Amino acid sequence: MLAVVVTGYIYSSTRERKFLKSEAGQSLELQQKVYQAQVLKEISERIGYSLDTAKIVDIITSSLGNLLEYDTVAYMVLAEDGRAVFKCHVEKTVNHEFVEEVKEKMLLSYGAILNREIKPTSVDESVTGNILDDNLKVKVASFFNLPVVISQKLVGLINVASSEKGRYGEEQASILYTITNQAATAVSKLQAVLDSEKGKLAAVIYSLTDGVITVDLNYQLGVYNPVVKDIFGLPTDKQLTMFDIVDSLAGKIDLRTKIEQAIAENKTITVPEVLLKDKALELTISPVKDNAGQIIAASVLFHDITTEKSLEKLRQEFTAMMVHELRAPLTAVRWSSESMIKNLSAAQGMEPAKIKDTALTIETASNNMLELVNDLLDVAKIEAGKFELNLQDYDIVEVINEQAKVFRPQAEVKHLAINVITPAKYVLKFDRVRVSQVLGNLISNAIKYTDAGQIDINLSPDAENKMAVVAIKDSGIGVSREDLAQLFSKFKQLQSGDRSRKGTGLGLVVSKGIVEAHGGKIWAESAGENLGSTFYFSLPLKK
Repeated sequence: MLAVVVTGYIYSSTRERKFLKSEAGQSLELQQKVYQAQVLKEISERIGYSLDTAKIVDIITSSLGNLLEYDTVAYMVLAEDGRAVFKCHVEKTVNHEFVEEVKEKMLLSYGAILNREIKPTSVDESVTGNILDDNLKVKVASFFNLPVVISQKLVGLINVASSEKGRYGEEQASILYTITNQAATAVSKLQAVLDSEKGKLAAVIYSLTDGVITVDLNYQLGVYNPVVKDIFGLPTDKQLTMFDIVDSLAGKIDLRTKIEQAIAENKTITVPEVLLKDKALELTISPVKDNAGQIIAASVLFHDITTEKSLEKLRQEFTAMMVHELRAPLTAVRWSSESMIKNLSAAQGMEPAKIKDTALTIETASNNMLELVNDLLDVAKIEAGKFELNLQDYDIVEVINEQAKVFRPQAEVKHLAINVITPAKYVLKFDRVRVSQVLGNLISNAIKYTDAGQIDINLSPDAENKMAVVAIKDSGIGVSREDLAQLFSKFKQLQSGDRSRKGTGLGLVVSKGIVEAHGGKIWAESAGENLGSTFYFSLPLKK
């Protein structure tokens, strides 16, 4: 019967036509394999684990343009309620009568195959592609109907039609039928593979880093992975029950009620945070449906957000610190500006000395804000991987002496000596501006956290690691063992107990980024609190 349907509606060809669109020298066998691979690829991408027959027929239909020319290509499938679904794509402009004729021919063919009549009134149809133009006087002159059989079951009918007589012959239709059959056979094999993959899905659940459980409609525990036991602190050798989970969450959340709500409302419910001992969990409860769309169970995902909460707390603290650091200079600028304007507008005017002091206050506060903003921008560039260096040959000793000279007046205010211990000259390839920035940050910190004694700046080669090492040693308050590990984090700053010593800590973060961009390393050592500290950074020796 299928063979009769395929060949019965084919008009005899009076002339030979070029049927397959292939490049010169490409064999028919290769063209068939390409077509088959294309269909399978699209099916796997668009359908996944559910081989919907209508979608399969739609994919095969949409790919026929790679094999032949046509005015319209259409497919027809039967829905579960018995209605016929007719979809027609207009490649070349035709009229409504043309499309209706295609539909009628397909209804006759489908009815003949099923041995029953399909009424036109029970057809859901859609037309895509070019606009239909009833001013055109075109009719169906050549066509054929192609049945699609998957796993020995008829799943649909494909129609190719043209207004040109003799476009399709029996030989071409037979070839196309063979190729489409190959694709359908491959889809059948794909179905078997997908069934196997579904069996592996349960194994995948066991490898998830989040805890997952499924609960049936009788609230019996189904699948769960080992992470669930770890989250609730339950013995690994114990058979888990729903009572164990409910008891562990007692007083925190009514899990059963949430599951009932997700099933009753047929939607996913998220509980943003549940505190459980030393953990913070995010719960996602979702209904589980079968192929028919019926809810058969519910799944619960336990996502550990403890680390995320800690990072969020650090972010908030960092933001608060930035606001505080910016508020002080902004307040100074505002107060000084208002004072200057008020006094200048007064009849007696403002004394020159007072004007100078106010202007200096504004300048100092503005420089502090600019320095902070520059640090923030540098950190953003470092984290985005867009930090660029201008590498040239420079004498590192000259740069060290320059920075020591800049900070000596600041050190003398606190009666501190800055000693430089370096060779007479040491040429390296580095970014002079950025390395000066690193030295400035480290020397400034040494002065800030030192009240008496001296600061030593030392340069020495590390021949074994092919590095030049700069050390800035102070006799200040030192760094605790806990702070040493987090000195170069943008969410941390040195805690001295003295508000006048506090800073943003961004200078060390920027310094770390600059040194590492050079291929070096930065670190700190301290014998303990009030015993001073030494900050080191290394730069590669010149090749």
